[in-house]
Amino acid sequence: LFAFTILYFRGQSANMLSLGAIDFGIIVDSSVIMVECIHHRLSTGVDAHLPLELRIVGAAREVQRSLFFSTIIMVCALLPLFTMSGPEGRIFGPMADTYAFALGGALLLALTVSPVLCRTFMQHVPHGRANFLVRWIEASYLSQLSLALKHRGMVIAGFCLVTVGTLATLPFLGREFMPQLEEGNIYVRGTFPPNVSLQEVVEKSTLARNRFKDYPEVAAILTQQGRPDDGTDPTGFYNSESLVSLKPQEEWPQVVPRNGLARLFGSHRARTKNELVDLLDKDLSRTVMGVDWNFSQSIRDNVMETMSGVKGENCLKIIGPDLVQLEELAEQASAELTDVRGVQDVGIFSILGQTNLELSIDRDKCAAWNVSIADVQNALSTAVGGKAIAQMVEGERSFDITLRWPERLRADEEAILNIPVDVQRNRVIPMNDQSSGLSSVGSAATLPSPTGSVDLILPNVVAQRRLGDLVSFKTPPEVPGQRPPLTKNGASTIYREEGQRLIAVKFSVRDRDLASTVAEAQKVTAHLFSGGYRSEWSGEFEEMQNAISRLAIVGVLTMMAIVVLLYLALHSLLDVITVCSNVVVVCLGGVWALFITGENFNISAGVGFISILGVGMMDGLILLSGFNAARSAGVALNETLQTVMARYLKPLTMTPLLAIFGMLPAALSTRIGSESQKPLAIVMVGGMLLTLLLRNLIPVFYSLYGDRTPRIVDDVDPVPTEPVVA
Repeated sequence: LFAFTILYFRGQSANMLSLGAIDFGIIVDSSVIMVECIHHRLSTGVDAHLPLELRIVGAAREVQRSLFFSTIIMVCALLPLFTMSGPEGRIFGPMADTYAFALGGALLLALTVSPVLCRTFMQHVPHGRANFLVRWIEASYLSQLSLALKHRGMVIAGFCLVTVGTLATLPFLGREFMPQLEEGNIYVRGTFPPNVSLQEVVEKSTLARNRFKDYPEVAAILTQQGRPDDGTDPTGFYNSESLVSLKPQEEWPQVVPRNGLARLFGSHRARTKNELVDLLDKDLSRTVMGVDWNFSQSIRDNVMETMSGVKGENCLKIIGPDLVQLEELAEQASAELTDVRGVQDVGIFSILGQTNLELSIDRDKCAAWNVSIADVQNALSTAVGGKAIAQMVEGERSFDITLRWPERLRADEEAILNIPVDVQRNRVIPMNDQSSGLSSVGSAATLPSPTGSVDLILPNVVAQRRLGDLVSFKTPPEVPGQRPPLTKNGASTIYREEGQRLIAVKFSVRDRDLASTVAEAQKVTAHLFSGGYRSEWSGEFEEMQNAISRLAIVGVLTMMAIVVLLYLALHSLLDVITVCSNVVVVCLGGVWALFITGENFNISAGVGFISILGVGMMDGLILLSGFNAARSAGVALNETLQTVMARYLKPLTMTPLLAIFGMLPAALSTRIGSESQKPLAIVMVGGMLLTLLLRNLIPVFYSLYGDRTPRIVDDVDPVPTEPVVA
């Protein structure tokens, strides 16, 4: 209710993003520890001569300092989440806000409402033995503790060996940016050659659409060519996009035969999403050839396009000055990427390939005929491309009236070369001979006069010349005596970033983690770029690198703040190091949980590590506070370790179990929407399990230096050492 109230006044909603990753087991940890501490003191008869209120206050004082600092540390551990930006910030930012509000409300509840409720409902707590399960857990842990204290050198050496081994295996842990959220659809994009006709795109898109219909998992298909009228998605009609909506997975037919022990669950099973995509890819590549196909999902496609800047999840951007060289490098890089395991849907966003009509206007010929270059260009553009000469208004809309030659007069190169160009501003050149006729640049005919003594000069007239008389053919013909073609392979779309030309090679990653795939791709393509040409890897990989870098920097600053808070709570650097050893334990458990389940490390898993960081701190802080309180009261070291562990074993076992049971549904879920929370839940479950297994590690570390008299912390009562009343 506290978190909901804060969300309401902040204008935020309660949804899967803000509440989906919150473990209610972790939220109630502080109340569990407070209530259990009060119940323990009342049930064992400690300070039985005091009034009930004072006994509850004494029990609350025993853990209030630890709970306060541990909750502050848990909220501080969430600082990396508050600094997230981009897609990861949109997904986990609301969760961080709600988590912090819920933890604050839980601390307020534990320090105020919980003791009052205990005063109301625990007035007559019976004295008795703990149940069988609690007695068995206490006996097991205490016997393990005695054995560990006798061989603490081996225990510490084994812990260090496991830590070093885990660190050595970290490079083999797959890394990715974000887990793919299942959207229930497939977004298929086909990129045709730039010089393709619209009719061919429509025909082949229809063929691809018919292939989609052959799969029983497909519910509906929506196909579009080109770009929308509003200009929000600039592209050419060589681009075809299809939204393939899928039926619910429980309705997919079981068509894949099972092998081995899996046959016990049936002879056949339904296809997986990846298997369906692979089949579509092979089918389209075989039936609709010459097209670069890309498979994604509707929302994911838009997000990835925003991050990469191209229509693809990831892309290699080759930057350099020459368009032809860029195209060649892209072809070589594409061939290298195709051989990298895990790389799929490789395609080049070609900058060449459009058929251009190239006419080299000869300035010397134009000067000889006194023809303006602009006149030649105007005549050519009007005849071939069309030129607006006026506008027509219809209601509130205006339309250009375009002048263009009929197709038969511009259908081929010869017809284009016959386009007439006006020869204006003619000069009259006197003729030295007496012959009459027209000159090449005008008319200067000498006509006989009645008297034979007067020459009449005709006024200027406008002549015309063929376009072919005003251009030059500098490219040597392939066959002697023939004119070289005027149509050449020219630029289609020139991409630029920061004023530099580039070409993009897009690709997707499937059946392999993103980090190792791109690392191998970078290695195999590194030799291609030199001499003014360089590469940049953008898209999901670039966003992952930036997010991990931000998390690393903020994580280091957060750990420094946590160490300061721990020192303020414990007043001992050795105690701080001992508490941090428990953090190492929970992190090791999270890493091995990812290895065992085959999950990759991503932002969701990183949030899981941040969440269990506070739990590890809280458990260590409560134990160290109890150890120091007993030692400051003069209790022997071994007796301190045994007594305090017996005292706090039940609440410190309940809190990890609550976290585990709270996250098991998310860790085991396979429904749509579970992908974003699953890595987080797996990390938390693994970390809590290893914490339960290595609970005795903190007392072993404390035994190395616990003979000293710790500094007495105000408002902390010594832990009572009275045995449990049978």
